[in-house]
Order: sequence, then structure tokens, then C-alpha cells
Amino acid sequence: MKYFLQVFGCQMNTSDSERVATVLDNLGYRQTKAESQADLILVIACAVRQAAVDRIYGRAVKWAEWRKQHGLVTVLTGCVLEHDRKKMRPIFDLIFPMKDLKKLPRMLEDRSDDIVKNEPAPLDEYFEVLPRYNSGFQAYVPISTGCNKFCTYCAVPFTRGREISREPDEVVEEIAKLVKKGCKEITLLGQNVNSYGWDFEGVSLNLPKGKVLIYKPDAKGELAVQKRRVKSPTNFPGLLKRIAVLPGDFWVRFITSHPYDMSDELIKTVSKYDKLTPYIHLPIQAGSDSVLKKMNRLYTIEHYLERLRKVRQHIPDSVISTDIIVGFAGETKADFEKTVDLVRDVKYDMAFIAQYSVRPGTIASDWKDNVPAHEKKRRDEVLNEVLKHGAYENNRRLLGWEQEVLFEKDKKGFSFGKTKGFKNIRVPSSVKLAGQFGRVTVTEVSPWSLSGELIR
Repeated sequence: MKYFLQVFGCQMNTSDSERVATVLDNLGYRQTKAESQADLILVIACAVRQAAVDRIYGRAVKWAEWRKQHGLVTVLTGCVLEHDRKKMRPIFDLIFPMKDLKKLPRMLEDRSDDIVKNEPAPLDEYFEVLPRYNSGFQAYVPISTGCNKFCTYCAVPFTRGREISREPDEVVEEIAKLVKKGCKEITLLGQNVNSYGWDFEGVSLNLPKGKVLIYKPDAKGELAVQKRRVKSPTNFPGLLKRIAVLPGDFWVRFITSHPYDMSDELIKTVSKYDKLTPYIHLPIQAGSDSVLKKMNRLYTIEHYLERLRKVRQHIPDSVISTDIIVGFAGETKADFEKTVDLVRDVKYDMAFIAQYSVRPGTIASDWKDNVPAHEKKRRDEVLNEVLKHGAYENNRRLLGWEQEVLFEKDKKGFSFGKTKGFKNIRVPSSVKLAGQFGRVTVTEVSPWSLSGELIR
């Protein structure tokens, strides 16, 4: 029996796929890269953008053909809104929340997903499934799941639920084992890593001055503050410190940070430990305070820029990336120009720009999507052009400098990898370097990548 995994969306979904692989491998299935040869197709969906949902409908036509040719089981999990779940019900034999992954064997045996309705799993149960890592030298390690922020455009609180932090000892133990096996790069994952530990008794997040931790009401209008007792409770900077002192030669990255509760303690912690890389992903989403307020992002541009100044003050070699949505409901041309000005002034190294698409069930889905598609595309293109100039200017400063690199693959006489600051780089090499650290002198730059010479 063969299975095929179709993964959409973010790094969290990729990490989920490693746990799914463990469950299916234990059932005797073998993974295949040939979708048409699979007896079971499992989709890990992304509800963030409509395009990812549309791709599932596009594949369903082929699945129907293959189902007639041979026995095929289709399974859906990941980030799935209730609206999409109902529409996709005829396409999939089984649909279940990722937190119920441990029940997948029973669902496959019964060819029914009724069990997840009758016996819902605790939110953190899926962490008990050990992942089958896709790489021997790079690993994603989730430290939390869910989100409490409720941005008006975002589906995550509705698909992954309330924010639950993974127990610190479990995280540290997993990373220690990975490093012992030779893992060189650990990426900590969470919808908002900065609020890690909010649900542990005795933990303070040390928020910036004037900020308070906001708990969003649940469906009943009650505050869902679920404090838990755990061994060695800690906040995110405390977790990073525990990881950074583990023996071994490895890097630690983390995503994603919410600007509202990025603390001084976190910034200073990153600056003090060599294993904590200087790559900071800090989503802004929009450059206009009025749009940010409508998005329920909880911070102002002034607060965001103050956090950024603090990062660059304490981490001089920091590399900054961001997320931006163009064409959000009600975004005027004047609002957009403020975003352009901000991107020009900040000079991000990278930005992941998305054209706004309505997600059913979110707060913003009740608002008129009044920015035409062609205008969203124009704003996307304008912003990318501004971003490109700033990124190129940043990279030019690296010419002639040495960079520490983790090589990821070798191809046609070149080795490709990423710098400690998460910049793509390639070097000519007659030997295979994948999975190894190296030092490189930067000899050429473009906005999105570097070239260099390996230092012998």
C-alpha cells in the first residue's frame, strides 16, 4: 500500500506532514512521489489563501478518475475552515483536525471519521506523535499550535484553535536528540512564538512597556485563559536560553514573531547567544495605522518601528523579513502609499507579499472586498519593485565579507545553502557540501541571492 502527501501552506503544515508520515509508516504504508500510483492520498490543507483551496478542487478531478481505476482513499486535514469542510465533504473519504492525528489508524480501519466528533482529542495530543524528519541536518520543531490574536483576515484561530504551548522539557529533549544525531539547523515553529508560555502557571511574557497580554473570548463570550502546570515553566526567551546552551554545533531559527508582544528580553536573548541566528521575521501586514486597526493587529506603526530599532540596535547584523497584505478590505491608495513608504524606509531583506483574498468565517469576510483584482496585482508589483531595491542595497554591503553558511544541496558543480542570516548563496564546488557548515567570501550579489567562494 502506497501513500502520497500533498502539503499546502506554511512550515507548520510541512512539520505536520512529518508526523502524518510516522503514523502511516507505522501502519505499513510506503510513501510514493507518484501521486497516480498511491492507494491513499492525504492532503494537508491551507486556509490562508483561496488559491491553495482552489488547487485542491483542481486535483479532485484526477482523483475521481483514479478512484475508478483502483481503490483510492482520500483524506483531508490541516487548516480547513468549516465552510470549505462542507464543500469538500464529497471529495474526501475522511476529514479530521490535525490534533486528532493519533486516531487516523482507527479512522482508516473504520473508513469513518465519526470518532473525531465523538471523542475529540486534547489540543496538544498530536505532539505525542514523533515526526519522521524529511532531512538529516535540518528540522522543524513546533513549540506551540493555534493562535489567540484573531486578526480579522486570518483563518488560523478557526482552523487550529486556541494557542497551546508545548511543554518546555519536551521541546528541549527533542532538540537535544536531533543535535546528537547531527542536525545542524533547528527551526522553532508557532503561529506566534513570542507568546510561548502564556498558558503556563507562573510565566511572565515581559511585554514591551504599555502592552498587556490580550486573551480573546471564546464562542460563548468567555475568556479562555487556560493556565497549565508544567515542569520548568518558561517564556520564549527562557526556552531559547535552554536550547542555546545545549552542546553541539547547530543554529536555531524561529518563526513567526508577532510585533505586539516581541519583548526586549527576547531581542537581548537573541543578541547574546551565537547559536541563535540573526534572522528576524517580523510581519507588518500594512503600513497604515487605520488598516492595522481594521486588521486587529493590536500595534501601531510607531510601536512596530520602535521594535525594529531595538532589534537593529542589539543585533547589528540582523536580517529582517516581513509579511504584507495588499488590497485588504477598505485599503485606500493613500493607505497603500504608506506601506510603500515604510518598505522603502525599512529596507527589508525579504517580504512575503500576498494579495488579499476573503476567507469565509473570518471577521473580514463580512466586509466588502472593494479593491479590484487588477489593483491588488498593481500594488503587489509596485511593492515588489521597492522591496527589490532595498534588498539589493542590503546585499551590496556584503560584498567581500565572510559569511557562515549551511549548505543544503549540491548540483552541477555548485553547492547551495543559506547564510546564518537566511540569505540564499551558491559557491562553485567540486565536492559535495550538503549538510555541512562552511565559510564563504561573498563575490556577487543580486536582490535575492548571493554568490561566493569557499574559504579553504
